[in-house]
Amino acid sequence: MIAVSLTLDAGGNFRSVEASGHAGAGVRGEDIVCSAVTALLRTTLTALSGELPGMEAESAGRGALSFRAPVAGEGASPFLRYAGLFLREGLSAIAREYPGSVDLTVVGGEEPARKQVILED
Repeated sequence: MIAVSLTLDAGGNFRSVEASGHAGAGVRGEDIVCSAVTALLRTTLTALSGELPGMEAESAGRGALSFRAPVAGEGASPFLRYAGLFLREGLSAIAREYPGSVDLTVVGGEEPARKQVILED
């Protein structure tokens, strides 16, 4: 199981995330759940690193990644707000679809009003 802890401030802005483990939903290196979680985390880290100097990231190898945002400065809020929303919604969707593979804990933040999206074939 992948354990993910996402920390947001009171405004829903991204502060940090820690993820470790393997989903066990497929062959190691080809697991769709691990790939989805990794893609969300690495995309967020890359995007924030390009906009906010001082991002701190750590990895103990495959199956472990954590990163935290620097103290928010002038102009950082929109990036951190979107990063918090992107990770909360993306990781929540994966955890709902694969409940035995992802254990998500969200610390802080606010619960936004949700829109129901209906996808048609």
